[in-house]
Amino acid sequence: MGIRDWTLRTKVILHVVVLGVTAAVILTILYVSTQRRLLTTLADQKAELVGTLVMDSIFTLKKCGRVEESQAKVHELVEASGVIRRIRILTTDARIFVSNDPLENGSLLSPEERTNVRTMIQRHTPRQISHVREDGTIRALMLVENRPECYSCHAASGAYNGFLDVRLDTAESAAILRASQWKGVAVALVALAVLTVIILRLFERLINRPITRLRQGMARVQDGDLLARLHSSKRDEIGRLTESFNVMVERLRAANRKIEDLYQERIDRAEHLAAFGELAAGLAHEVRNPLSGIKGALEIINRATPADDPRKDIFDEILRQTDKIISVIQDFLSYARPRPFQARLVSPNLFVENAVRLAETQVRGKEIFFDISYVPENFRISLDADKMQEVVLNLLLNAVAAIETKGRISVTLRTDPGGALEIAVADDGAGIKESHLGQIFAPFFSTKKGGTGLGLSICRKTVETHGGTMSVESAEGRGTTFTIRIPASGPEGR
Repeated sequence: MGIRDWTLRTKVILHVVVLGVTAAVILTILYVSTQRRLLTTLADQKAELVGTLVMDSIFTLKKCGRVEESQAKVHELVEASGVIRRIRILTTDARIFVSNDPLENGSLLSPEERTNVRTMIQRHTPRQISHVREDGTIRALMLVENRPECYSCHAASGAYNGFLDVRLDTAESAAILRASQWKGVAVALVALAVLTVIILRLFERLINRPITRLRQGMARVQDGDLLARLHSSKRDEIGRLTESFNVMVERLRAANRKIEDLYQERIDRAEHLAAFGELAAGLAHEVRNPLSGIKGALEIINRATPADDPRKDIFDEILRQTDKIISVIQDFLSYARPRPFQARLVSPNLFVENAVRLAETQVRGKEIFFDISYVPENFRISLDADKMQEVVLNLLLNAVAAIETKGRISVTLRTDPGGALEIAVADDGAGIKESHLGQIFAPFFSTKKGGTGLGLSICRKTVETHGGTMSVESAEGRGTTFTIRIPASGPEGR
């Protein structure tokens, strides 16, 4: 599980700990470095002070004419102090004149140290404090000036009489520093722990608990409880978020009530229309049979009526109107009670060719040219050929009606790489108004005089039964194109 999947509480704890540890480390480093600098400064001052006191003691001995006691005095100072490790009096040429270690008397310093003391004389450096890591001491190397009191033993022309080399033990200072460091680390860790607890407590109280309540409230709403409400006495961001949650749930509840009311209204209307449809279908069926009988009787009477009888035209008009009524009833029954769907593998060229042949009989004196583009003869697709022939024929008859006197109707069959079939029926007739395009597939909507408004509804329903789609593109004065797309899987692929 990555860090993105962690809970907010875990992320906050991680960040608090990281920031706390970082702050503790920085504070500890600053504290230790400050303590180290402080102790180093104090040790330097101590070394300088001890060196000055030793120099004054030796100078007093010389002043009193007791130079021979210098060796004993140096040894006494080292033994009595407990801090001084070594005292050496050096000549200007870096030779040890007196040392607490008598074996060093008269010996020269190392070449490096001789170079150092010569540099101090040349630069007139009065003192030099250094830390010797090898033995853990502080070394104070101080120039001894040639005063008037020294002229009895030293020439007045010289600026310096020699050097005082004092080394102090830093073990005590180091122990104090270590103890101080551990105390600083302990204080930092305690401060880190206290800070972490305080921050986590504040986070738990101010953020985590309110967010948990919000999450629980959202879970209740998700489960359908639109009466869930949260209470908060705070006016901060969390409080405003809680108020927004309550407003959101109240609006969801109001919207849900409207949806339920609208749904119930639609259900009631659908039930009413369903009952009305059943009644209308039964009524249409009952009306069609007597009309068929009336039509048959009128045909007999019409055939028996002489051609010059004035009633002949009346009988012809009655027959035409009767055919129209029967056609409307038949369309209505086809929409309300479609026959069972029977799919089989067929060549689409056959039912399209039959539909075009039937459409050509309805041209009625118009100059209309039909253009057909077929798919390969070996192409087969699973569909109900009779129903699809009715769909194509209906579209062709609409195209014929859209052309006033002269025009072209094209039927294009094509396939895609997936094996789907597309049938495009295009004409160059009057076209469809843009305001009507969204309604032409609705039942009982028609722009043709005397049309039932069921033809395109039935066509679309038939295409959808095959698992396909039906679309239209049209422009007034330039024609209309209906496109049918049937997937290769046929009705089983729905």
